[in-house]
Amino acid sequence: MKANKKISVVLTRYNESNKLINPCLIALSKQKKIIATVYFLDQKKNRETKELCEGLTSTNIKIVYKNIPAKPLSYARNLGINLAKTELVLFIDCDAIPTQNWAFELAQAFEVNKKIAIAGGKSVAKWLVKPKWYHKSNILMDMYSTIDLGNGVKETEKIVGVNFGLNKGLLKNGAFFDENLGRRPGSLMSGEESDLCSRSEKKGFLTFYTGRAIVKHQIQKDRMQFSWVLRRFYYAGCEKAILGGIPKTYNTKRNIYDRLLLPVIVIPYLMGFLRSKIKNAVKT
Repeated sequence: MKANKKISVVLTRYNESNKLINPCLIALSKQKKIIATVYFLDQKKNRETKELCEGLTSTNIKIVYKNIPAKPLSYARNLGINLAKTELVLFIDCDAIPTQNWAFELAQAFEVNKKIAIAGGKSVAKWLVKPKWYHKSNILMDMYSTIDLGNGVKETEKIVGVNFGLNKGLLKNGAFFDENLGRRPGSLMSGEESDLCSRSEKKGFLTFYTGRAIVKHQIQKDRMQFSWVLRRFYYAGCEKAILGGIPKTYNTKRNIYDRLLLPVIVIPYLMGFLRSKIKNAVKT
């Protein structure tokens, strides 16, 4: 891919602090070998963040601040897709810090094959407080949206929402997220990216991974608490009941910490799965 390709980047905030978000915005303003319009969709008004976005805008990176209603993450991402004026739309969570070549490398992954509609990159954890023993579980690391499939470029079944992009020119009217899935106030539901990949695959398109597009995902203190872990697995069960199929993880290797954690997390997971199944059965 030629340097200085034009792309769009979308990120949104629900109620995260400026301290968490500012490193992401600053890192996006320093992206190399790319021309990008970054759409920061803020679900709470913040003059300081708006001024930061305006101050970070440069000749090759334009950061557009837009205040939007506090709605589910999928709503915000769909709004970003509609705002984007380029075929390639990249997504990053506001608590992630990209390397300087992140956008270029992720965009370049689409050049491998003309049928690539979705591409994701590598995500590594950046702990904001000292991790506990259970944070060494590969199963739990999936819940933190970390993924490391190596340093190369390869086909994959899934990507993580903290670091991915889509070709809306290829997907056309399929370039959207199901607004019944994804994070929303009071819920840790996700699954919207898996749904997108599944729909894309059914249309004959490909999903690829590149280990060259790297972000550091900041793991906040509250998300490291065991109570959050149990809630997250509860909602993982809800997701599986809606999406169907066999549970799969990004980090396929099991370790001793997985074996210690599994007996505990299987209970909330099954509770979420059964509740969602019963709820859907009642609706039909």
